[in-house]
Amino acid sequence: MKQPLLYFIAACLLQASACQSKIATAGSSNNAGNAETVVQTDQPNIIFIMADDLGWGELGAYGNTFNETPHLDKLASQGITFTNAYAAAPVCSPTRASLITGQFPARVRITDFMGTQTDRALDPAKYVTINEAMAQAGYHTGLVGKWHLDTNYKESIGGPKKHGFHEVIGTETKYIADGDYFFPYDKISTFTTGKENEYLTDRQSEEAVKFIQRNKEKPFFLYLSYYSVHTALEAKQELVDKYKRKFDAKYGAGQADKLFESAKEGADGKHLAKHLDNPYLAAMLESIDQGVGAIMQELERTGLANNTLLVFYSDNGGAGSVANNGGLRMNKTWLYEGGIREPLIMRLPGKIKAGTRTDVPVTTMDFYPTFVEFGKGKNPVGYKLDGVSLASFLTKGQTPNRETLYWHYPSETGKWKPRMASAVRKGDYKLIQFYAKPRVELYNLKADPGEKKDLAEKMPDKVRELQQLLTNWKTEVNAEEPVI
Repeated sequence: MKQPLLYFIAACLLQASACQSKIATAGSSNNAGNAETVVQTDQPNIIFIMADDLGWGELGAYGNTFNETPHLDKLASQGITFTNAYAAAPVCSPTRASLITGQFPARVRITDFMGTQTDRALDPAKYVTINEAMAQAGYHTGLVGKWHLDTNYKESIGGPKKHGFHEVIGTETKYIADGDYFFPYDKISTFTTGKENEYLTDRQSEEAVKFIQRNKEKPFFLYLSYYSVHTALEAKQELVDKYKRKFDAKYGAGQADKLFESAKEGADGKHLAKHLDNPYLAAMLESIDQGVGAIMQELERTGLANNTLLVFYSDNGGAGSVANNGGLRMNKTWLYEGGIREPLIMRLPGKIKAGTRTDVPVTTMDFYPTFVEFGKGKNPVGYKLDGVSLASFLTKGQTPNRETLYWHYPSETGKWKPRMASAVRKGDYKLIQFYAKPRVELYNLKADPGEKKDLAEKMPDKVRELQQLLTNWKTEVNAEEPVI
């Protein structure tokens, strides 16, 4: 059951004394002519932006030289870039469940993508979700975009409105895995109006900017959940053409069409071509980058930039052959690093030192307590949170008090037996336990981030140590065993 109403009322009263108004002024001379003066509380706004299936190596800030992400690269230069940030799972729904609940996917019992094969949903009666915790601290909350934590779209028993978001904009009303990128949208019936050839990513960014404008005089929490860059890969033609020209300049005239437009096995080559540089994905990512730039510009224009924690993240590793995971092993749906290590950038001027990079491991569950602490709220009494707050690390450099990270992927929806596995990372060492063909693999991620050298036979003591930690953790969270 949810926490008692009296707790939430008390939390609101406690926060009232913290809500002393101050004047926020524009922070950019480029926008000074159009800048506003906004009265806001001393609680920072929080904008959490999640890309879908964005690989660890796709951004310029992470070393990519083909894709163009100037706004995200600027964001990185103004904040902190994480090189060891992890998703809670190698697929989207469990990572999203973890973000919303602050708990391990194994504890929530959502450990795979939620498709037509499952009737699971995130039960509103069982969780105090992150938006509810922020609301109790005085925040106005909103979701723009993908939810993917319910399969009953007609009744939406586990939808975002049932979980207390004040505003829900453009979330899916049908299963949207194969994409719905151009208006009119078939799978997002709430967007009944739109412009000719309107691109979904642009619409989401536009709605996010409008949300900021509507709520600029009060603290807000916005979860902007892009549907992109999830396959099927679809982008604005002018951007695709731009990157095809760039591809041809790099690899030879006509190579882009030859590789990405040829029919293969009844599907478009753009979905199957094995190449780290993909004009379609690059074009999709540029639209995301433009959206982030529009949000950054609006924060400057309204004078909110210095009082907004802006976060960019991905839900899991890049998908199969279309992704650049930065040399990490494998991709989405695997517990190797390519499936779970994510780009993560955070900016809060005056609090987070600009232009910093860190190799401190962090994970999805950490956002809940971090946002609550920044928002001067309280973690719900008696409610289990599996993450740690990063607030002191971000503002004071204090290393989080945590030794281990855990993952569990029984693949209850996909039923991909070779990928069914659990994993634990402690320090530099990571152990993966596979179930279908029982074995363990051990890697030193500091020396071997690409997981090429299995140390299991050479380090039996370390294997036993990590196996015991993993066994104990699975018992504690009541992890669901894979069906082999």
